[in-house]
Amino acid sequence: MPTLVFIDGNDLRLAEVAQIIDGADIRIEGLTAGFATSAPEPEHKARDKVEAHPSTAICFAEAVDITTMDGKSLRLELDSENANRFCKWWRETPAKVQLRVALRRVEGQPIEIFSATCEGRISDKPDGPLILGWDRLFVPKGEDATLAQLSVAGKVVAFRRAAYAQLAIALGLPTRAER
Repeated sequence: MPTLVFIDGNDLRLAEVAQIIDGADIRIEGLTAGFATSAPEPEHKARDKVEAHPSTAICFAEAVDITTMDGKSLRLELDSENANRFCKWWRETPAKVQLRVALRRVEGQPIEIFSATCEGRISDKPDGPLILGWDRLFVPKGEDATLAQLSVAGKVVAFRRAAYAQLAIALGLPTRAER
């Protein structure tokens, strides 16, 4: 089985992916120095990360956005300084997390995109590790905890499982049954 490179990933996210893709050898690599994307949409941002990475290995990256139920992105409402204000202003607002995972199998070949969406609401307050970004601000439908809290607890939410199962299937890798 080839080694996969998870670009701009983190250990918590890697633990989730390991619960979805059975037995994959995955290593995390950071973005290249000075990487910046002007792409606001998660599909373009994930694609930009993969295109900017110098790895010759099979690599993938993810990006997310939180939108209102009618599709208005909330990313411009949030900056690194105001997560508490964001939650105070938008709390209980029905919303969706849009997840996009970009995959590059071979340099120069088209990049594949896998997508999934999770409905829920904006949290009353940010909760969970800072490294999980937007996940700290979103509570999936049917849950009482944020995506970040669920991740720390080892629970993989269905939309993330769906996107990474698509990636595994595309690579011919086995997936683990949901626990």
